[in-house]
Parts: sequence; structure tokens; C-alpha cells
Amino acid sequence: MKSPNAKNIFNRSGLAALSDLNTPEHNEIFCKLEKKQRAFLDKESDFRSKEYKWPRDPLHNWSRVWEYPYVYYHFASLLNTLPAGSRPVVADIGSGVTFFPFSLAKLGYQVVCTDIDRICERDLNLARECVSHSPGTVEFRSIEDSGIPFGDAECDAVYCISVIEHIPDFENTVTEMARILKPGGLCLITCDINLRRDDEYQLNQDQYARFMSVIDKAFIRIWPERTVHPVNVLTTMNSPYPLAYSKPGVAGMSLRLIKQKVLKPLLGRKPGRVITAPPLVAVMGVALRKKD
Repeated sequence: MKSPNAKNIFNRSGLAALSDLNTPEHNEIFCKLEKKQRAFLDKESDFRSKEYKWPRDPLHNWSRVWEYPYVYYHFASLLNTLPAGSRPVVADIGSGVTFFPFSLAKLGYQVVCTDIDRICERDLNLARECVSHSPGTVEFRSIEDSGIPFGDAECDAVYCISVIEHIPDFENTVTEMARILKPGGLCLITCDINLRRDDEYQLNQDQYARFMSVIDKAFIRIWPERTVHPVNVLTTMNSPYPLAYSKPGVAGMSLRLIKQKVLKPLLGRKPGRVITAPPLVAVMGVALRKKD
């Protein structure tokens, strides 16, 4: 991997661009990650449980086609700034069980995966027995409550890929990420951004403002936000791996309407909005350093 330079497409924060996917920088890393995921999936029968509910092929996903190369680039670049032989501790927040932490371990990182799903603990512990990941290490720690299972300033780096938008109390998660990170440590976050004003898909406009506010309290942005023309923004609609969506039929819509507009109020819950159009979602990444 070449040394970081300001012109590299990944040396920025902000929205992913569709045009990023056609650059040599992206293609080099994406091809490398495809090989790593292929090797990981070749061993899947040795570790994957039938209860595992997350995608088996996350790399070929509308947003992760950009997110994984973005995060991998920054971790590969970080190694160029560390003393030879360093084995930095990295936390993967909401890891699931994928090829990606094993890919970072092969760079030399000690990757600690975390998740609330106990099936992930079982599958990942089996995976590390049969999936190559030296010279680094891969382990798992279960998230039992709202805290992330690390001591203060225990980690040299932390990353979170497409998880923040699914956490109602994401402010606490971001604060926890700052707590476990050493001063000056690297933090990488990617997340979905809702481009429509509905309740089902986060982060919406208000949540995005809250998200950026809590980030700026604890972190400094390594790279500035780059403006992307609206036509060039990578979304669920124009990605080479578009988000699958099936419009519900009349019967399905009736059931959804009853659930959202009748049953929820009867149970004392806020009525939900029935989504009748496919979601329009973008993805963003931020490269951060913890404030001293």
C-alpha cells in the first residue's frame, strides 16, 4: 500500500461517491478483499452456524463495496506510521462474523471483535481456528450492556462499519468508542444516511446532526469533508449491488397499516410510518483521531 497522500480518494470524510468505485485506488483494494473474503467463505462450513442471521457475502453489498475498502485503506496506511513490529489493538464494534477482521489481522493487528449476538461469539471462535490471520490475532468479546467491553484507553484504534445507524442511543456508543481509545488513536466510522424523511431508515436529518455533534466533542477529523455532487452520491439505487426491495401487495400493506396505525396506539406506542417506496440511502465515512 502506498503512503497516504491528500489526493487519494479515501483521504477524506463525508459521503461516498459512485465514481470512487471506478478508481484504481478502490479497485486495487476491492480485488484484494474479494480474494480474502473468498478464502474466508471457503472455510465457512467449518464455523458457520445455521442460526447466524447476517449476510454471508457482505463485501458485495450496496454500501460495503465502498465501506470495506475505505476502512482497510486507513488501517493499511496507519501501519506506515507505526514502529516496525508493532501489534496495535483494534476494536471492531458490531463485528458480526466476516472476513474483514481476519484481513486486518493479516496486516499485523490484534483485532478484538465485539457484538451483542452470542451466535457471533461461537462462530468467530470457530472461524479463528481454521481461517488464516497471522501475524496478527482475532478474538471476541461479547457486549453485555450499553458499555463496550474494554478498559479506558485500551485500544490503539477502533472501527464501526454500518452499525451506528441501527443503534437508537448511538451517542453512547460513540462516547464509548472514545473512552476505550488511546489519546490520538484512530477511529473510523461508516454509516448509512437516510435521504428521505421517514422513520424506518436512519440516520435521518435530525439524527445526523446529533451524530456529528457527538463526534466533534471527542474527536478531530483527520481529513476534511469532501463535497460530492448529488448525482454522484453512492446510494441504494445506483450501487452496482443495489438494495433489494419488494413492494408489498395490497394484503401486505393492509397488515402493515393495521399494525402501525391501530395496534401500536392500542399498546401505547407511537404509530409508525408505512413505507411504500424503496429506501433512498447514502453512505458516509469519517476518519478521526481522539482528542488528547
